[in-house]
Amino acid sequence: MHIRPRTYLHFLSRRRSLRDSIPPQNRDAPAEASPFLIYVVTVLAFLLAILELDAHRAELEALGLLRSACSIPANFLSP
Repeated sequence: MHIRPRTYLHFLSRRRSLRDSIPPQNRDAPAEASPFLIYVVTVLAFLLAILELDAHRAELEALGLLRSACSIPANFLSP
C-alpha cells in the first residue's frame, strides 16, 4: 500500500498538533486526587462488593458465612 506524500504530511501535521496540545508531564509535582473522585471510587467499590455478595449468596450460605433471611434452602436460590 502506497501512502501519498500529501496524505502523510497531513497525518504528521495532525499528530504534531495533538502532541503540542497535551501538556508535558511534571513528575516532580505531587498529584492530588479530587474529593469527588475519591467519593466515586468508594461508592463503586461498595457497589461491586454488594454485587459480588449477591452473585455468590448460595455459596456463602452453604459455607455458613451468610445467614438466609428466608426459610428456602440455599440450593434453590441460585440457578
